[in-house]
Amino acid sequence: MNMKTDGAEDRCTGNSGDQGDGTFRNPVLAFDYSDPCPIRVGEDYYLASSTFQMSPGVPILHSRDLVNWTTIGAAIPDISALAPEFNWDRMDRYGGGVFAPSLRYHDGKFWVFVNCYSGEGFYCCTATNPAGPWQVRQIQDKNGKPLRTTAWTDPCPFWDDDGKAYLITSRPGSQWFSYLFEMTPDGSRLLDADVDHMNDGEGPYAYPKGGTLVVPFHSAEGNKILKRNGYYYLLHIEFLNKGQGRGTYVFRSKHIYGVKPDGTPGQPGDPGKYDVFKFGPVGDEFYAENRELPGQGGFVDTPDGRWFWIGQFNRHVSDGRLPQLLPVTWIDDWPVPGVDIREGHGRMAWRLPKPIVGYPVCTPQGSDDFDKPVLDPRWHWNHQPRSDKWSLTERPGFLRLHAFSQLEPGKFFKTRNVLCQRHTRRDLTQVTVRLELAGMTDGQEAGLVHFGPGNTSASIAVRKTGAALAMRFNRADTPTDGPALAAGTTALWLRSAAGFDDLCVFSFSTDGQSFITLGEPYTLVGGGWRGDIVGIYTFNNGAESGYIDVDSFDYRREGRSVGRSGKL
Repeated sequence: MNMKTDGAEDRCTGNSGDQGDGTFRNPVLAFDYSDPCPIRVGEDYYLASSTFQMSPGVPILHSRDLVNWTTIGAAIPDISALAPEFNWDRMDRYGGGVFAPSLRYHDGKFWVFVNCYSGEGFYCCTATNPAGPWQVRQIQDKNGKPLRTTAWTDPCPFWDDDGKAYLITSRPGSQWFSYLFEMTPDGSRLLDADVDHMNDGEGPYAYPKGGTLVVPFHSAEGNKILKRNGYYYLLHIEFLNKGQGRGTYVFRSKHIYGVKPDGTPGQPGDPGKYDVFKFGPVGDEFYAENRELPGQGGFVDTPDGRWFWIGQFNRHVSDGRLPQLLPVTWIDDWPVPGVDIREGHGRMAWRLPKPIVGYPVCTPQGSDDFDKPVLDPRWHWNHQPRSDKWSLTERPGFLRLHAFSQLEPGKFFKTRNVLCQRHTRRDLTQVTVRLELAGMTDGQEAGLVHFGPGNTSASIAVRKTGAALAMRFNRADTPTDGPALAAGTTALWLRSAAGFDDLCVFSFSTDGQSFITLGEPYTLVGGGWRGDIVGIYTFNNGAESGYIDVDSFDYRREGRSVGRSGKL
């Protein structure tokens, strides 16, 4: 198969993922699974991603072919266990929270390490089954104190052949470097960390209180460690162009702490030098259009010895940061992602043969008819929900959402019962929800919403005033009243339809057939390091009463079905 790298037809068109003919198009995942971290266990592949303020935290995806992925669980089921700011009664973690986890398999267990950037600190999650249950515990410093730190992020563990364990992580700020820590093999404690020292300013930090500074390049993050053919590889990205320049950097040495000028190994607190290889600038919207290589991600191999790179482009539009899959060629023991390798550097490819054939097309986000007694793991909540305000068993076959007040009346981002999925950017992305309204009470609102987390939002909703039901369109917390519904209306269909140009049109129907447009087209955006989110919500600022029954959530995606206007 000819692996093309040129031509507009091979750019990010929206027709992504498995093409059904033995090939796939990048992005391999057309959803905002940012900071992707893949691993292989036997013939199964798993991937973890950032979730920020969403709950549950750190989704775990599964694949057999590196192209088709399903969501099977999450490493942090209750995000409020990390800090009260994640809970429904605080909702104070937009743009913060769970950044760039690392997923690993070691000693018969799955491990997720994550640093919560906004002050919750270092955590280790373990499970024998990646679908859960997961044990979540705070990592301690060498004195046994909880490592509750601010601004540390992007950790990755490594267990060496001699039984020693390490953790590499970054501290963003004016002194934005990566540090290597020694760690107990059970991941419970960093042996050269002192939480008080690490919370005292922005560094550089001194060994043995702040690990060993191994990457003195500004804006180092996305840390990973790999060992192959006797070499240790320390991987990171730089994206602010203040250090060595934007790109993905691979530090390589025969010793994990590098090599001193006399050839002896570097030591904790006294590292040696590493050989350095750089591939591609970090992909933002400009680099993506120029078809450079994707950035922050991880390497993964196949049982037959092939290697691949899953990284992301930062596109700054509604789809957020999308995972891309590229083959890796090892040249003189350096990993070179991409195709058409010239002078030791690969190039981006938008269409490629599937690494492994024979598996059906599937996706980690999609439709739901709520016919199970537990919530499908593809869903997440905007902050940790109130457990007694939603149910899949009160009325089997429906999701029941109970209404209670917003934390700040009139502010969508303080709405405390919002169930969400990631939006995907196609020529047509259409979401239709069917609601039953018999349980609504005076003052209650319920609707279908799109939002860039913590940034802006728009929704189509139904509102009950007294005994009357009427439609409403909300944009950036500014409501516009719509038509009244006929007396006796018990069911309502709400729909959003967006094109590849990100123009979203909202409409409603009382029969599921004829839809009426409401409000002006809304431009979908990202926000808070996320792409657009689509969700269902309800609230009642007048009383803690009322509910809606959600019968179905129909998530339709097509690659070339409508024109660029995005209108139906």
